[in-house]
Amino acid sequence: MCKEKMMRLRSRYGRALLGCALVFMAGCAAEVYRSADVVSPAQETSSRGKLGTQWGEGISSSVTNVNLRRLSPHAVDVVVVHYSSANYQGQPVREAMLANGRIGFSIPGDRHTWEFTQDGRNLYLSGKEGERYQLSYRNYSDNTYEIVATVDGLDILDGSPGALSHRGYVLYPRTTLQIEGFRKSQDEVAAFRFSAPRDAYAANTDAGSPDNVGVIGTAVFELDVPRAPRPSPYSPQAFPEDAPGSYAPPPQYRR
Repeated sequence: MCKEKMMRLRSRYGRALLGCALVFMAGCAAEVYRSADVVSPAQETSSRGKLGTQWGEGISSSVTNVNLRRLSPHAVDVVVVHYSSANYQGQPVREAMLANGRIGFSIPGDRHTWEFTQDGRNLYLSGKEGERYQLSYRNYSDNTYEIVATVDGLDILDGSPGALSHRGYVLYPRTTLQIEGFRKSQDEVAAFRFSAPRDAYAANTDAGSPDNVGVIGTAVFELDVPRAPRPSPYSPQAFPEDAPGSYAPPPQYRR
């Protein structure tokens, strides 16, 4: 299985990794809403409060390259979120579980975490035009995963139509990955903001289509991370632990 180039991501949320990966795609209590705006997940929502995602403000986010490979060409999990401004009926879910419970997926905003309505394997989200959102993935396991995402049918890393050969973000064990926007460069992303379909990035780039707005895709791959051999317990270690940027502390005399 070929080795693929990955990228290390540094942001205000800490470290994550970018990798070479798949991007796919593709009653009375309700009186506060107009009845036409309240729909069940099973209903067609393409004509009800349709939303897209705008190319938002620039946010600092730097990346560097690493090398990792997938354990299998097949995704561990693939999940789709359908979003609009409609109000979906059903049980609210703040964190969806991917990869058989090993990864928690949520969509935080500036003021709150957007709730999903879940219907089997499908997720639905009621967004609001002008509000910002992020894609958040929390790894509860000791495995290393590659997270590949599209927004409105476009690869969030290079803006092209989603494809299996594209890169994705790498999620290390027991860490959280926050994806804040479409990648503009090695050092910056354009924030995700809910918008009218005509203002969506997908409707204003040659690679996109206004017909694809309203969908967020995530694919998960497990990655092979070589482990360094353990030294013999009786062998002295010249470099027991790398700690860039640290200095030798002063001695602490006990007598």
